Amino acid sequence: MNMKTHPMFGMIALGGALLLSGCQGDERLSEVSAVQTEAQIKAENENLFKKSRSMEEDLEKRHRFYQALKGKYEGSFQSEIGEINFRITFSPSLPPYKTDRVRQLEEIASDLNNLYLNVQVIQWNPSSSTSAVGCRVSQIRPDIMNGEITIASESCSNLYRLRIGEVSGGNQENSPAYSRRMSEWISYGQMEKVEAVIGEVQPSTNASIYSVVATRKD
Repeated sequence: MNMKTHPMFGMIALGGALLLSGCQGDERLSEVSAVQTEAQIKAENENLFKKSRSMEEDLEKRHRFYQALKGKYEGSFQSEIGEINFRITFSPSLPPYKTDRVRQLEEIASDLNNLYLNVQVIQWNPSSSTSAVGCRVSQIRPDIMNGEITIASESCSNLYRLRIGEVSGGNQENSPAYSRRMSEWISYGQMEKVEAVIGEVQPSTNASIYSVVATRKD
């Protein structure tokens, strides 16, 4: 009997061809799936890198503002009882973080959440340094776009609304628009230090509002 023409031989050959075709199809599907997975991972990594870079840039701008503001400022304001000396000190909670590696989003988010100002305010009568009163406040987050710092706390008897500014040759530039420009200069690394803070002191014991100017002392 001729095996080539036997029906069973034909069925076996057909089955083998189908099996081979099925294996090749599975291999192609596996290759396509691997390529798709690789492309997906690459796209996800690129998105994570972009988000990480954006968050790092935001953190860098905040650090630049905090470092530019960091320091001690002194000035005075006129009240009903005469001149009152004023000192305010700003201390960032975190130093700038420098690294060449791409950090995890959680690391950057932690720095953004934990970066704030610690502030100490002291006021006293010029004729008596022992008359000083003051307060300490933490977790102050300034408006880095507008260059504004608001200090309001139960531990402080006064409300302070301040802006970054300059005092030069007896002339002070204290408009909100100028504070915004200064913030922009700081943001782009064009200004390293704030030279003055200008604003208002609002006591809780009366309705008066005092204007205050304090210049950098360190």
